[in-house]
Amino acid sequence: MSEEGKTTDNRKMHAIILSVLGIIAVIIGAAIVIIPHAPMRGSGLGTGLIVIGVVLLIIALLRFTYKRT
Repeated sequence: MSEEGKTTDNRKMHAIILSVLGIIAVIIGAAIVIIPHAPMRGSGLGTGLIVIGVVLLIIALLRFTYKRT
């Protein structure tokens, strides 16, 4: 396997990890915001997690689609 192939797979693995973390953050944030009587509801944590999750998903998308020349 050439060096170029290794870096491409490594970059895609990072994108996959970032996307999984982003999806988890969005789901937990949405659960905090939506579920009534959630312990952290109203603290801003849910909204913060949603924003962080979306940012992680955007970074993962850019990292996955980035072409190294």
